[in-house]
Amino acid sequence: MLFVPLLVILTFNAVIVGTITCFNCESDFQGALRCQQPCEGSQCVVWKWNSRSELAIKQGCLQGVDKQWTAKVGCRTNHLGASLCVCDDGPLCNRVERAEQTARPLPQIRLPAVECQSKVVSTGFVGPRREKVCTSNYCHVTKTETFSEEENQNTEILSVSNCGDIPEFDFDVRLKNSIGFPGLYSNGCYRIQVEKRSAMVDCVCSNNKCNEMIPEIETGHVRCYMGKDFRNTSQVDSHEFCDGDFCLIQDVHGRVSKGCISLNERNSWSHLKSGHRRILGVEQWLCQAHLCNYDTERAMKSVRSMRAGKTNSVRMNASYSILVLASLIVMGNILRLNWL
Repeated sequence: MLFVPLLVILTFNAVIVGTITCFNCESDFQGALRCQQPCEGSQCVVWKWNSRSELAIKQGCLQGVDKQWTAKVGCRTNHLGASLCVCDDGPLCNRVERAEQTARPLPQIRLPAVECQSKVVSTGFVGPRREKVCTSNYCHVTKTETFSEEENQNTEILSVSNCGDIPEFDFDVRLKNSIGFPGLYSNGCYRIQVEKRSAMVDCVCSNNKCNEMIPEIETGHVRCYMGKDFRNTSQVDSHEFCDGDFCLIQDVHGRVSKGCISLNERNSWSHLKSGHRRILGVEQWLCQAHLCNYDTERAMKSVRSMRAGKTNSVRMNASYSILVLASLIVMGNILRLNWL
């Protein structure tokens, strides 16, 4: 009986994160597929959609995106014909023809079908508001808050509800979105701020007319550096800060943003986690300590520190379980001897 807690401890110490090599290619404006050096991640993807009557293709890597719920291995096709396949069954598994491959077929993942509200609401909107119901795989709503430099001026708000995001983005795996921050999960709401004068709320949900109202998102309590269009991940603006549940560093092909993310995921199937993420060439670092997004080294140091604290807590709990179990065995043996 004493071996059970020890096995638990050994299991926690033996977590190994594997990576595989993936094709790293993208169609150009003429439809030709241009490839770079293969990338590495925990999963590979091949993504296809129609763009200006031409078939567009993108292949690449995922790392740090939830695999249990949102980025499940398999192929899915949305209501407008765009397809996305996720695989992890070997190097370069994300071939262009993977969705049609019969030798090693991937599971087919069925996306939800929902009715959504389509409307635009703005503090500065004048005239009749046009509202309608539309159908999609997911409902989508964004809210843009624009803050005035004058203290007495009200915040301008623009809310847009519609059927999904841009059509080729409408999947359970959100590899891209219209606000420029990939890797957000369906059935969650996120408030993202990277500049002083504006903040964006982005929500995607999968129940009928779930985008009629935007949930309130309380700003988190972690202080973060803020700014956009930095030249590298070590550059900061020491005068601009925001507060959130996570601090963010994002590098999109050399264009770096820093800021904060607050979230409301009470109805979400999966949750953001601290750490490094790679989403089709976009690099992200998420951390949860004050000013941890100074640079990537500080961000990952805070992540390692947080994980070490959780591991030590697990070990202490396991050690306590061993002591309790040992005490029960000793007490049982004493009682048994007293009965003899």
